[in-house]
Amino acid sequence: MQASGEVMTPARKKIHASIVVLATALAAGCSPTKPPLDELDAASRALAAARQAQAPQLAAAEYRAAGRHFDQAQAAERDRDYDAAAQFAAESLADSELALAKARLSTARSEVERLARENEGLQADLDSHPAALQLEQP
Repeated sequence: MQASGEVMTPARKKIHASIVVLATALAAGCSPTKPPLDELDAASRALAAARQAQAPQLAAAEYRAAGRHFDQAQAAERDRDYDAAAQFAAESLADSELALAKARLSTARSEVERLARENEGLQADLDSHPAALQLEQP
């Protein structure tokens, strides 16, 4: 009869090897195996749309955050840290969308104010010429 340590050693080696293989497989399965190109592309397009909507002037803080996160995403992608690259790209996309929304809101508010001033001017013209409102009657 063999000592219990001799019988257990091969089993322990098998268990240890199985744990190492399982841990390696889990680590590989949890992280992207390829660069998050679609996420980077979407973040880039969103940043460009925000820039086109005047976000650098109308939503400066959000636009700067979007640019900073996009730069971090590109750096992480170059370093092959694809999880971080995907995360930073998602943050850049969200920041860009917020900057775009704030820029559009600011533009819409400016247009409302312009139209309100125009209406006030038209109303003042009408008030100063009440006869112009009367229709000719036969």
